[in-house]
Amino acid sequence: MRSLSALLLLALSPAALAINLNAPLNPDPVRTPGDVLTSDPRVVCVSGYTKTVRNVPQALKEQVYRSYGITSRESGEYEIDHLISLELGGSNSVRNLWPESYKTNPLNAHVKDTLENKLHALACSGKITLQQAQQAIASNWQAAYVQYVGPLPGGVTPPPAPKPGQTSGAATVPVLPTSTPPSPPVAATTPVPAPTAASVAPSGGACPASAPIKGNIGSNGKIYHLPQGDPNYRRTHAEACFTTPAAAQSAGFRAAR
Repeated sequence: MRSLSALLLLALSPAALAINLNAPLNPDPVRTPGDVLTSDPRVVCVSGYTKTVRNVPQALKEQVYRSYGITSRESGEYEIDHLISLELGGSNSVRNLWPESYKTNPLNAHVKDTLENKLHALACSGKITLQQAQQAIASNWQAAYVQYVGPLPGGVTPPPAPKPGQTSGAATVPVLPTSTPPSPPVAATTPVPAPTAASVAPSGGACPASAPIKGNIGSNGKIYHLPQGDPNYRRTHAEACFTTPAAAQSAGFRAAR
């Protein structure tokens, strides 16, 4: 009996449980302040939008692991997570990536996924602005969970809000784009403003930055191509240029498959 008890104590020792001791439950606000590709709900609320954003390269994932001091890991233990998720307009910038564990309990990547889905639903139904959703999850995802979903699993209390100028812990940070400029801020009490022109004429088969979505008419019909995630974008000769996927669809174009 004593031998069995000793084995149980050994199995439950700190060394045996150390696999996730270094797993960060919150991203470092200096390494990962958050970054967005777009703040336009007309873009992210289109079904299938996240599939148009390219996957994070493995080399960049390894860079993120190293920056957080994670030198070894088990298969399936972590994901390189977007602090501001793709479905909320987040980018693949290193400023928006951190290693989040699937195996820590009670908080883990699955719990944050629940928050991401809730914020997406709220933003796309107009109950909150997309920028409010982005700021909430970038500032303190655990506090955002309590606000928009409910109590955290296991009765966990989210970390307190930081004081102005604080540089450690969960921080309120500016959400700055590094990939493409976001649309103008969406006011909470006003509808999303319509662009001044939903489409513009291409120049030499290319589209301007203000209307980067290429429309092409061919044997397969009227198809539009997005600048992110579409392997055919660069070689597509534009016959029309659109500001948003919705504008292209209104003109009778469908997304490239």
